[in-house]
Formats: sequence, structure tokens, C-alpha cells
Amino acid sequence: MLVTGATSGIGQAIARRCAVEGAHVLATGRNKDRLAELTREPGSVTAFPADLTARDAADECVAAAMSSYGQLDGLLHAAGIVRRKEDPRETTDDQWAHMLRVNLDASFRLARACLRVMAPRRSGSIVLVGSQLAHVAAPGYASYCASKGGTEALVRALAVDFGPSGIRVNSLTPGVVHTPLAYVDRPDFDDLIEATAARIPLRRIGQPEDMAGPAVFLLSDESSWMTGQSLVVDGGYTIQ
Repeated sequence: MLVTGATSGIGQAIARRCAVEGAHVLATGRNKDRLAELTREPGSVTAFPADLTARDAADECVAAAMSSYGQLDGLLHAAGIVRRKEDPRETTDDQWAHMLRVNLDASFRLARACLRVMAPRRSGSIVLVGSQLAHVAAPGYASYCASKGGTEALVRALAVDFGPSGIRVNSLTPGVVHTPLAYVDRPDFDDLIEATAARIPLRRIGQPEDMAGPAVFLLSDESSWMTGQSLVVDGGYTIQ
């Protein structure tokens, strides 16, 4: 199992849960110390520091997983960035390209690298982490919405292409989750939690652990007849 973004937030919670459930996890991220902490926790976790914006990083991660475990059954890609309070009139070409490079290009490269080793075995589950903002827009998120909308379209396309090869591709789609990314461009996020929760039917924001169970479901044979889908885990926000 390859889990990206494993140094914090959603990726870290999922890496932990997968390891506890018995998976052999290759955990990637840019913070070597946090990755090392994961290897000391229960379960089988191998740390592989990587910057997924590097062109060869996806291939290197998959090669490391194959070297460590001999095969690769699943990918959970949680690494990503966000920008808020964005005025599209002021967004530079470099800012736009950076958002797509981190959130969409890396998703494609990782999926491509995994598919190359999964297809010959005719087995595997790929889960890309999307966002509720791929389904409902919010002011100030133009480039982020585009990147996550592209991610979910990519999921559907790959599911059609590789379903006949026995490979499933789905999206785990979170709502507002209490992670370090929640504070990007809003350091006062703690003061916003109560008002944010009031707009969610279940009346609370998500925790990283809320994503772990759905992720394990998508990665495992429990979802064996499910592909090309977006599993929205947002406390009910997008049904309103």
C-alpha cells in the first residue's frame, strides 16, 4: 500500500489505520521526522521521503513500494495544497500552474506509475483524495476547485480505462476537516469552527480519523464492485 501526504492530517490518519488493519504501508511525505514517527507506531510502515512535485517522484515511490513489498495493491493519494481568498483576476500563471502541478499532475503521475505495475496483475485499488469543492463552489477557491474537479474527472476516466483490467479507481471526497491545511490563508480557523459546523447537517467539522474508515473501505475488497465513484464524506454539507 502506498500512502502519500502521510506526514499529517488525512494522509497520516489513513496510513495509521491501514497499518493497524494489517496492510504493509509505504508512507511518503516531505517531513522525514514525521515519517519516522509513523514507523515506530503499530503495524508495518516503511518511510520514503518524497516531494511529489518532482517529475520522477511518482515512479520512485512505486519502485520503493515494489522493492519493499514485492507488489503494490493500493494507492491512497492524499498529498495536496490549497489557496483561499483568491481573486482570479489577480491569480498569476505561476500560481495557477503550481496548484495544478501539485493537486492534479501529481495525481496523474502517481496513478500512471501504479497502473503500470497493477495492470499486469489485473488487480489493484487507486484512491485519489478529492474535495467537496469539486462538487460545490465557494468564493476565493478558483484554482483549487479546478484542480480537484480535474482530479475527480481523472478518477472517472481511469476507472473506465482500467476496469476491464480489474483495477478500481475511486475518489475519497472530504468536506471541512481539522488538519493543518484548514489554517492555510486563515490562521483564525479556530474562531471559525463553530460557525462552520453550524452549516453542516451533522453539526461538526470532520477529523482526520473520519476519513480513515471510508478510505479502508475503498482500498479493500469490501468495495469490490465500486469504481469511478466519489465517496463524499462531509457531514452532509453538499446535500443541502
